[in-house]
Amino acid sequence: MNYENVIPANAGQNAQMPNTLFNQNTIAQFCSAQRAAGKKIIFTNGCFDLLHAGHVDLLERAKALGDVLIVGLNSDESVRRLKGVSRPINNLQARAKVLLALQAVDAVVVFEEDTPVEILEMVHPDIHVKGGDYQADNLPETETVRRHGGEIVILSLVEGFSSTGLLAKSTFKTANERMTSNALVIPARYGSTRFPGKPLAILNGEAVIVHTVRAGLKTQIQRPILVATDNEEIASVIKSTFNAVDAIVVMTDSDCKTGTERVAQAVQRHFGDTNLDELLVLNVQGDEPFINSDHLDALLAAMQAEPDCLMGTLAAPLNAEAVNDPNSVKVVTSLKDKALYFSRYGIPFQREETAKSTFERLRHVGVYAYRGDWLLQMATLPPKPLEEMEMLEQLRALENGVAIHVVRVDEVVPIAIDTPHDLERAQEYLNEQ
Repeated sequence: MNYENVIPANAGQNAQMPNTLFNQNTIAQFCSAQRAAGKKIIFTNGCFDLLHAGHVDLLERAKALGDVLIVGLNSDESVRRLKGVSRPINNLQARAKVLLALQAVDAVVVFEEDTPVEILEMVHPDIHVKGGDYQADNLPETETVRRHGGEIVILSLVEGFSSTGLLAKSTFKTANERMTSNALVIPARYGSTRFPGKPLAILNGEAVIVHTVRAGLKTQIQRPILVATDNEEIASVIKSTFNAVDAIVVMTDSDCKTGTERVAQAVQRHFGDTNLDELLVLNVQGDEPFINSDHLDALLAAMQAEPDCLMGTLAAPLNAEAVNDPNSVKVVTSLKDKALYFSRYGIPFQREETAKSTFERLRHVGVYAYRGDWLLQMATLPPKPLEEMEMLEQLRALENGVAIHVVRVDEVVPIAIDTPHDLERAQEYLNEQ
């Protein structure tokens, strides 16, 4: 793709360069001219899809660190890969024009990749600025910046401003955008009764929670994945393993009673609480390292195809030996794939043992999708009798008259890490692959 670029003939002599849009082939000349003039070069990058006050504040603080501020701007295709098919809201030319209108910005350079590593090989900034909750040593571009003598500076963001949050609050969305605004939230609680610290348990050389996040990154769900936790050690593992484009931590309270409550709190803290009916939230427990990304995509697609449905989940064929196992939750569905009931009991009961039946028994797979507004409402509703009897939180939705769409899937690896024995089984499974 060819991008417009303007490089004045007297670039080498003119220290007061006009705002300029460059591509990867021309940025090096601009930087050489500025360096020859004794200027200190600052670089930052981003999608800048919906420019807001938080962006402007960050750019102004970045410019104050040196003389020339260059902004790396993700191409439209790059934004689409990172943010999902409904983005960017503004195309490349519009985003660049707004950035170049800012007094703090001296130049914009477009790049096609998801990270600015290749651009940094040409810019060689004195300072590379990142805004947000990053760790400098974990950035994919750190080695490039430092190899050329630059340093990484992390600046805090203005609280309350994010493009994703603004989109969640916006009432000016197309129907397609409402259908595709989504997020994957992974709750990870340290204080498990049966296996304390299980998200940090090592499986095949990495923490269990890392395996779960990696599986989530294989889906079509928009990034970043939100890891909802109350534990600083879990947070540290996520921050040191993943860059903030892929996964971020949302700290939640330690007294959350259920995973749904923790997910709801994370969603509210990250997105706010306005127009959450336009946000589709998928919930995968942090102890599910073998979750199938195709299954998550199927659940996402089913919920997008039925915008009035408030909640969805997965089910798989039930093995005969698990019919009477109370740890294997069963689900029966209507002809329209809506859950009729969930139980630890072997439902449905077969009255005549000799009767032949083509009925397929299903076991529940504990992955959920919610409309954001229903998620927050469900988290605040008190438990009802059926939920308390079965100890199954999803019955709260059925008892309150909310339909749950059930997507049938196959080839489910039936190993979640609930106990140390499960961890051993998981390792044995991986050893056999």
